[in-house]
Amino acid sequence: MASPSKSGSLPKPIRFAAITCMVLAALTGWAAISEATELAHFFESRSRRMEAGSPLLLGNDPADFQRLLEAQYQALEPMREPRALLMGVMAIACAVVFVSAGRILRPHGMPAERIRLMLGRAAITVAVLRTIDGAQWAVVARRTSHAVSQMLIKRPEYQDAAAAEMVSTVTQVMSLGLTVAGTALIAGTFALLGQFFRSDSVREALVTRDRTAADS
Repeated sequence: MASPSKSGSLPKPIRFAAITCMVLAALTGWAAISEATELAHFFESRSRRMEAGSPLLLGNDPADFQRLLEAQYQALEPMREPRALLMGVMAIACAVVFVSAGRILRPHGMPAERIRLMLGRAAITVAVLRTIDGAQWAVVARRTSHAVSQMLIKRPEYQDAAAAEMVSTVTQVMSLGLTVAGTALIAGTFALLGQFFRSDSVREALVTRDRTAADS
């Protein structure tokens, strides 16, 4: 019989879901920690990025890059403290998801039911926090999209008033759309994974694995 410390005794859907939890939690948690650190040193980070210069993708005009960064940091400044707290809490929740998912794969004698409940609740928590994160970032995206549109309408092909209006509208829609899509993808995945691990089918599979391991 399979050892209880091995993930091979798990059904493939549960094993795949646990691995997905670990990967997604690691990426989301790392991003949250990075942003929390930057927000904790808000003014230093802004100065450092201002001095770094413009990436090649944004062209050669440093003034455009300065305006874009200024718009982003102006939108972030009023929310920097609550957002830093949000990022910190989300990083902790992601760590709980990561560790719990790892214990689902290799419990090492820990009770599966407790791990399952912890993982389900933590994943739902991350989904809620990531949704709040997305709502905050939508405000930033709306502000920066205006700066981007101002950069684009300076180009010769957009000098016409109708073209400039179209660029402004498309830029705002795309910026907000990407933010909403990213939020829906990540938060939705965490929510689905949380509900999956809270389901009766997963509970029964883990109970069966523990019982089999105890009898071996």
